[in-house]
Amino acid sequence: MSDRKKPKKVSRRGFLFGGFRKKDDREQPQSAAKPIAAKEVNLDTLAQGNVAYENGRYEEAAEKYKEFIKTEPQNAEARKRLGHCLYKSGKYIQAKVEFERSIRILGKDNFSYLYLGLLLCRAGAGQKALPVWKLYFDPENITLQREINLQIAMIESDPEASFEDAANMIEKIIEETSQLA
Repeated sequence: MSDRKKPKKVSRRGFLFGGFRKKDDREQPQSAAKPIAAKEVNLDTLAQGNVAYENGRYEEAAEKYKEFIKTEPQNAEARKRLGHCLYKSGKYIQAKVEFERSIRILGKDNFSYLYLGLLLCRAGAGQKALPVWKLYFDPENITLQREINLQIAMIESDPEASFEDAANMIEKIIEETSQLA
């Protein structure tokens, strides 16, 4: 047996672009990272969607991400961003579908769990949000993790607790922690 380590398998794209990515460009626990196109078919559409998303033009970004997803349906990052855009636009049913597809592709995804729980609260299906939020685990963002656990405990202990208030409190913490980053 040899003590030599096997080299990691790196895609050509990862190898070529890995040195050019900034440290901050990697996925943050609370963000939908910038989607990367596997094909060069719709790079302009994806870039336009990313710019609109980063500038808070969620309706425009949603349209661009929908167009992009037609060519790359397995791109989970684009689906997460589309879901977030739809959530911000108040289109909860469509956002739910995108977050569920993202979870199906990735397996476990904190961003999708977080926003799926929020949209279930907003859509009036708050009891379904609790098991989703219980799947969320982020030891890097203790403030948000604590708030989610607190809201779960309050809802489970008080049958009169408002899911809308829980969603508002969690969104307030998301806003505060994103400003610190």
